[in-house]
Amino acid sequence: MFLFPLISCKKSNDILPDDVIVYDTIKPLEYFPAFPGSYWIYDNNDTLKVADQYKMYIFNTAGYSAIPVYDTLILPKLILNGVFNPPDTFAYVKEYSISKSSRSNYRDPVFKGILSLNEGSEFVIGAASHGHRITGKTIKVDTTIFIGSNEYRNVIITIHFDYACVNSTGGTPEECASVREYYAKNIGLIKRERRNYPVETDFIKEIGLIKYEIKK
Repeated sequence: MFLFPLISCKKSNDILPDDVIVYDTIKPLEYFPAFPGSYWIYDNNDTLKVADQYKMYIFNTAGYSAIPVYDTLILPKLILNGVFNPPDTFAYVKEYSISKSSRSNYRDPVFKGILSLNEGSEFVIGAASHGHRITGKTIKVDTTIFIGSNEYRNVIITIHFDYACVNSTGGTPEECASVREYYAKNIGLIKRERRNYPVETDFIKEIGLIKYEIKK
């Protein structure tokens, strides 16, 4: 009687290497719910969209003069259509910040803030350059506004201002603001106003939301 050894064959793709890296997926938050497949249509014919799937983003976390240190995240990818970072075609969303514009100063951080949940708090938009530092500030939370006949509750209002204006004029960030934005809970950006301060004293509406769909 002869005994034959049994040999078990296993496909090579059934064996996972020990060094598989799993990257963190950073999901959107409620005041900027940029879930894949979502979109927002504004009254100036600009449409902000989100790619249908989360995308890998590799970026340098070190300062501009330091040795590069790269990080990788899986993030929502915005198709901008002029709403943010013109003339860029896309940007990545990391909670309440988006990747910087291609026109940004090389000292600027990888991500720039778009809002803060805390009234009176400031957030970083860009690094200082020749005495100018564009900064964001949340000036109102939990407020209600109307755009046309539509009522939006739980709205955060933010401004963008230049610290050079504050330092040179002694004015407040609110007095020096050039951009004012409105973000509604579970909706996102619903309105943006702009002015050329100090030449203009009144804000003029730039975009207002007319239709949206959030796909969670």
